Amino acid sequence: MDSPALIATADNIENTLSQPTPSQKIRVEVSELSLKRAGRVILNKLNLSLADTGITAVIGPSGAGKSSLLRCMNGLIKDWQGEIIVDGVASKHWPAGEDALRQHIGLIAQKPTVFPCSIADNVLFGIRGKKRRHDNSQLIESCLKQAALWDEVSDRLNHDAQTLSIGQQQRLCIARALAVKPAVILLDEPTASLDPRSKNKIEASLHGLAKTMPVVVVTHDLDQVRRLGGQAFFMCDGTLIEQGDSETLLNTPQRIETREFFQWSVCDCPSDADK
Repeated sequence: MDSPALIATADNIENTLSQPTPSQKIRVEVSELSLKRAGRVILNKLNLSLADTGITAVIGPSGAGKSSLLRCMNGLIKDWQGEIIVDGVASKHWPAGEDALRQHIGLIAQKPTVFPCSIADNVLFGIRGKKRRHDNSQLIESCLKQAALWDEVSDRLNHDAQTLSIGQQQRLCIARALAVKPAVILLDEPTASLDPRSKNKIEASLHGLAKTMPVVVVTHDLDQVRRLGGQAFFMCDGTLIEQGDSETLLNTPQRIETREFFQWSVCDCPSDADK
């Protein structure tokens, strides 16, 4: 599947990057994104562009900054330095505020969070005002179908969402994010604790979504990276080490840090003092 790139660089890495084709709209641009906590570098001057469709996998060891990157893009982390431009607008000055930004860039966490109400009401949770009073049956059906959940719950939309399996709850969270019509979907280890059947359903859903929007997936599962296709980049210690299409990166990594991680799940990246 053709998937535009999430293209990133760090200022202390020599890396030649391909640019999106002229036909590809840029949805998100990040410049010099840096984040420190308690004196520790979490993100180190990242620059990246997210094109308008396609899947990008973000891989790397624990503590590499992968989740922090998503949370900065989504606005859940605020004390970063640099610039994040979303559809031409600075995210820190989003016109309708932080909640609207988080609807525009949906973030789905590893552990699903469903509310103690019906499946239908969970899907519509982010819908407010007059839109909530409309007949939203078509919206509910569409979102559940995109999340590969409709066939399993169509006859029990009024049932308690907390009775669903963990895999179903994760797909319900995807449906809920889709209901507010995001421009970008970010997922942080969405299948880490799921069975193979649930993984397959979520991956199928992500392939469908990536035809119309950028989908970014943080994952430790290299087999999943291969199945998802598209682009991948390897992060360590807040820095981009290597990036490219997923098949090439997995089969012929160019950096020793990437090869070490693929072989032993560790890498010898620069320390904070070296940055």
